[in-house]
Amino acid sequence: MKYTWLVLASCTVMVLAELLPGATAGPYLEDDEGLPSDDDYTENAIDRLLQSAQKRSSLIYLFRRACVRRGGNCDHRPNDCCYNSSCRCNLWGSNCRCQRMGLFQKWG
Repeated sequence: MKYTWLVLASCTVMVLAELLPGATAGPYLEDDEGLPSDDDYTENAIDRLLQSAQKRSSLIYLFRRACVRRGGNCDHRPNDCCYNSSCRCNLWGSNCRCQRMGLFQKWG
């Protein structure tokens, strides 16, 4: 008896759900004219890329030097090791190599 009432109630709920108009989501904005098209976005992205490439001046090449990578010889350029590296030499100050910074060098 309980089972038949459960089946009857579930069928009634399903019929009511089908008959009642469901809530439909409308557009966020009524007119689409105010929104830019997808083509505008791609053109803006390309323009931004080209603009940033053109902003570089010739002065950047005067002051910018390549850094010495880890394991590289830094005998003549002790301050030019790449980021998080320092120029470490042996006891006599020769055979200098860029190596990982020590724990206390990182802290200051």
